Amino acid sequence: MTAWEKLWTDEKLTEEERREICHEMLTTEARMERLILKNFTEKDFQKIAKRRIGDGLIGGKACGLLTARKLIENILPEYIPFLEPHDSYFIGSDVFYGYVKDNDCIELREKQRREKERFKDSEILKERLRNGGFSEKIKEGFRKIIRYYDKTPIIVRSSSFLEDGYGNAFSGKYESVFCMSQGTEEERLYELEEAVRKVYASTMNPSALEYRRKRKLLGADEQMALLVQKVEGQRYEKLYMPVAAGMGCSYNPYKWMEHLNPDAGMLRLVAGLGTRAVERTPGDYPRLIGLDRAQANMRTTIAERHKFSQRQVDVLDLEQGKQNTVSLDKIIELLPSWQKKMILSHDTEAEYLLAQRGRYRKIYFSDCQGIVDNTEFIRMMRKTLKMLEKEYERPVDVEFALSSPQKEVWRVNLLQCRPLQTSASEQIEIPEEWEEEFLFDVRRTSMRRSKKERLDRIVWVDPQKYYECPYVKKPDIGRLIGRINQYYEEEDKKLMLLVPGRIGTSSPELGVPVVYADISQFAAICEVAYSKAGYRPELSYGSHMFQDLVEADVYYGAINENSRTKIYRPELLKTCKEILLDLFPDETELSEIVKIYDISDRDARLILDAREGRAVCLLHKKEGDRCP
Repeated sequence: MTAWEKLWTDEKLTEEERREICHEMLTTEARMERLILKNFTEKDFQKIAKRRIGDGLIGGKACGLLTARKLIENILPEYIPFLEPHDSYFIGSDVFYGYVKDNDCIELREKQRREKERFKDSEILKERLRNGGFSEKIKEGFRKIIRYYDKTPIIVRSSSFLEDGYGNAFSGKYESVFCMSQGTEEERLYELEEAVRKVYASTMNPSALEYRRKRKLLGADEQMALLVQKVEGQRYEKLYMPVAAGMGCSYNPYKWMEHLNPDAGMLRLVAGLGTRAVERTPGDYPRLIGLDRAQANMRTTIAERHKFSQRQVDVLDLEQGKQNTVSLDKIIELLPSWQKKMILSHDTEAEYLLAQRGRYRKIYFSDCQGIVDNTEFIRMMRKTLKMLEKEYERPVDVEFALSSPQKEVWRVNLLQCRPLQTSASEQIEIPEEWEEEFLFDVRRTSMRRSKKERLDRIVWVDPQKYYECPYVKKPDIGRLIGRINQYYEEEDKKLMLLVPGRIGTSSPELGVPVVYADISQFAAICEVAYSKAGYRPELSYGSHMFQDLVEADVYYGAINENSRTKIYRPELLKTCKEILLDLFPDETELSEIVKIYDISDRDARLILDAREGRAVCLLHKKEGDRCP
């Protein structure tokens, strides 16, 4: 009798039989295998197998989710009543392999693995993956999924072999596609098929290829399994969303307040879909919560709390059939009273001023204060994150959604868990005797563990000239940074990027629009304030881009125009050799805005003391140095 046959007889499996099933359905990665074999029972394996469409592994994201839930069940059973039951389907990796084979992609995929960086046919392969067909057997499995969820919205998420594991997280590299699930069975089947195609095609996205290239994985056989989940939430007329959602991290490298303990962890919380918690949101501010001091708020007045709050909410628009962003005002009137108390606060000062003028109305803003005030929720998240960190033997982050179907009832739906790729902090000493050669000295505006990093090049974007640059030309600055990034791919140089406003925003008026693939070679990235043009940094902890920076061990910080910035001397850069036109003689138009300073002849270092929340960039002239 095989291990699989024995599993369905309810007999106890041997350790070797359990390992065989783990390797064929869950993972072959040694550390995840150890966690699974320690915590999963035969009943757990049966439940997963019943929800698997096709054969093969269910992938890294699915494994991480199931493992985290099982650890909570085994170690923190007191929180099971507050946890939504697991309700996902898994599309096995063999479905992807069959899809690739049936749609004439095998040869192109093998060519891509052989040629790696020289592969020229990525768009052809992506197009075939995007427009392929499925076998009738797989379609029947898809029908099983849509019949089960019926008219409840679902999301199809990537769960590749390499994803969310100990070595790589692939944060945001592959697509996640919402299905509204509102039509006939045939319409819902087509919608699911389209979602699967989009995720499969996303294996050829530029950022995914760049991520794999950086980690020397281009030759790896990246098999794509899928995780299909019910979208947590409820219907509000034509809209669908959870009352709140967010991400949590067991280690908080961003000390936005003096007395926060990084080891306590943090949450990033938003009203509505959690997409706003993991992406840059121009003009919007999710609620950041230090889990040791949840009530502490860097915004001390009601006016500041209102100004730096969430104004837009991500929802599923069931009428339009797509994910949408709507103003908070449209959501407020749809919420029951107890949910309003969870996510909304009153601007009492603004209400008073209006009343003085004879106008009486309530003014709300979203800061999730009611959730922050829920001590049981905060305690649960802190204990859960620290338990997962202990079991994973490294910091973790999670994604979750909150539901509250009735007053004083709330549930957490754990959607994802992954180990963070972090390194231990070093003992740091900052050479105070060279303070006059500090390019910057900033406090409590840095994200990363303590470290010293040598620097060879500094790429600086002139904030005034970027502001004066025509709006339609501003994306060209992002293009040039991407070109600089590509140039240094083959060179062992340490780069730092200084940009006005926010990095990674899609709104050029707020900062330089780049994606991770444009900045993947930089060892350090700083957002720089420039009030004359209204550029204000916003370190976006929890975003997918930030997760990329954490994994790559990149320093990420802000240079503000306040007491947190003790020193900022951009004029020091002018004592260094500027080389942009030496490398890119055709970029004369942008050479006044973007500068590349060669500092390799200096004792140039970035020094971060995470415990003190202090970061210094030193441009020390060696003996015999002369200004060019």
